[in-house]
Amino acid sequence: MVLQICISKNYQNSKINRMPIPLLNTLIRQDTKISFSDHYRMSIIKVLNRLSNFCENKNFKSMNRTDDILPFLDSYRKSDAIDPLHKWKGTYNLYLEIIAKFFKWLYYPDHDVRSRPKPKVIQNIATQERNEVSCYKPTDLWTTEDDMLFLKYCPSKRMKCYHTVSRDTSCRPHEILGLKIKGLKLETYTRQEAVL
Repeated sequence: MVLQICISKNYQNSKINRMPIPLLNTLIRQDTKISFSDHYRMSIIKVLNRLSNFCENKNFKSMNRTDDILPFLDSYRKSDAIDPLHKWKGTYNLYLEIIAKFFKWLYYPDHDVRSRPKPKVIQNIATQERNEVSCYKPTDLWTTEDDMLFLKYCPSKRMKCYHTVSRDTSCRPHEILGLKIKGLKLETYTRQEAVL
C-alpha cells in the first residue's frame, strides 16, 4: 500500500509518468513468492524509468543491447579525476542487475525465477570490477579513544547504549533495532560485551 501511494504521488508529479500504469502495477506485484521491500521495488521502478527516459520512451521489447542498454549503462561512467574511488561501478552493476532481472521477467514471465534464460538484449554485458578492496580508509574508522571521547560527552544514555552495542556486535542498524532484551546475553570480561 505504501508503495502504491508513493508511485501515485510520483506519477502525478511526472517523475515516472512515462511508464504505463499496467507495467507499474505488474512491477508492484512482481514475483510475489519473493517478498521484495517497497524500497527495492521503488528502486526497480526508478531504474526502469531512467532507462525509458534515456531511450526516449522506446518500448522495452524493442530495445536492443548496442543502441539502448549499453549506452544507458555507459552514461554512468566517470573518469578517475571525477570519481577516484570508482563508485560509479557500483551504480553500473546495480543498474545492470535490475535491468537483467527485468528483461528476464519481461521475455520469460512464465518460467521459474531461477531458470529464466537471459534474453539476447542483455547477453554478454559484463559487470565492472572494483579496483579498490574497500572504499574506506583506516582513518575513516573510529579508534577506541574516539569511542571513549564520544561516550564521555554524549548527553543521552540511549545513544551511548546504541553506540556501544553497535561497536561491540558490529551489527547493522536495523539488526540492532530489532533486538529484544531477552536476545542478549551479557558476559562480564574487562567490560561488558553483548553476545548474540
